[in-house]
Amino acid sequence: MKENAAVFIGQSDIFELDIESLTKEITMLIENGITTFYSGGMGGFDRVASGVVHRLKNTYTHIKNYLVIPYLSFNVFDEKRFDEIIFPEQLEGVPYKAAIPRRNKYMIEQSGTAICFVKHSVGGSAKSLEIAMKKGLNIVHIDAKHDS
Repeated sequence: MKENAAVFIGQSDIFELDIESLTKEITMLIENGITTFYSGGMGGFDRVASGVVHRLKNTYTHIKNYLVIPYLSFNVFDEKRFDEIIFPEQLEGVPYKAAIPRRNKYMIEQSGTAICFVKHSVGGSAKSLEIAMKKGLNIVHIDAKHDS
């Protein structure tokens, strides 16, 4: 069910990502009924976020961590952290350059919430965030670190 699923949308550059804030937000979402997490497995934010979900499975054993790949030759960085690797059948035969945006749209369509770390107004993450907003997903923005 879409209302129980969340997609990660974020950039490769995560230098400013507040991982503590990310962990708190994911934990709060789990405690409010989110049980399924979709990651595209590309870039820093996807890797950190799916790692947080993987660690939280020790406490919340009912949650699922899915990797959605855009093409069959996709290089999976750490299979062990995912419950399943999904290759959507509608991506079969899609040209290489179109596969990633279509995969992102697929993940958004499966989700009711988007957990986002998007700091630029251009690029794939910004475009995915725009689609998620248009589709009416609950948008959760993750804060950047603040120097004290």
